[in-house]
Amino acid sequence: MMKNLLNILVLLAISSTTLLGQRDSETIKKSFEVGKSNSDFWFCLCNINGTVEVEAYDGKTIELELNKQVKGRSDDDVKQGMEDLKLLVDEGEDYVKVLMESPNQTIREKDDPLACGWNWNGNRRGPRYDYQFDYKIRVPKGISVKVSTVNKGDLEIRNVEGDIYANNVNGDVTLDNVQGDTKAGTVNGVIEVSYVKMPKEFGSFETVNGDILIETPNNANGVFNFQTQWGKVYSDLDFSAKLAPKVTKASGKRGGTLYKISNSNGYQLGTGGPSMEFETLNGDIRIKKKK
Repeated sequence: MMKNLLNILVLLAISSTTLLGQRDSETIKKSFEVGKSNSDFWFCLCNINGTVEVEAYDGKTIELELNKQVKGRSDDDVKQGMEDLKLLVDEGEDYVKVLMESPNQTIREKDDPLACGWNWNGNRRGPRYDYQFDYKIRVPKGISVKVSTVNKGDLEIRNVEGDIYANNVNGDVTLDNVQGDTKAGTVNGVIEVSYVKMPKEFGSFETVNGDILIETPNNANGVFNFQTQWGKVYSDLDFSAKLAPKVTKASGKRGGTLYKISNSNGYQLGTGGPSMEFETLNGDIRIKKKK
């Protein structure tokens, strides 16, 4: 009985190995000139499967390194995947945009050149391979960054002084030593942000299943608004006042008047400052001063 069980386990192990047993990879490196190293210049990356690491440095060019990996059932499947999956680059006067092309996704054209989006091409069989694009990127410190990924990886951004838009779906978002206006979101993951300076205008953080963890400078100020369905809010900040709910009036589609209530959980820290918005469904919100 034990021998038969061992034989079955061996067969299952062999089957799972041969399912995607073949693989190939390549490293792609690219360098891009930056017209002006300030927050008006944007680097944008649209990824689907894989990790993204962005680090700012004192240089004047964007340095990109991509590790492209393809797994398949056979050498032919892997070869097809290596040929199908392509890195695309779009350069404008004030931006560099990097994205990928595959047979199953067609790029969705949008008015905003920095918007990410694909359309599914309706091929239900799909490719006989799996893939992952893992990026390591260095950008000039002063520029702004907009990056997104969906599956199979986390997203990390460090030392960027410009504005940041960071979005994930199944993974964490980590922003370390940042200071610009910030918008960060994920569905299944943790958002962790460490500020060296507070944003000028806003910070927006949203996750469904995960915590939001924020570190602020000791002299931080701003308006903090919290929304969480099943989580709790923890903070060691010295909020000076709880804000009264803000009511805005608008006309309804079928006549009548609609009232929208916001800032119902808003708190003032210091005087003035950026608008900081936090929202979770199943997760806690934790805000603390940097030590």
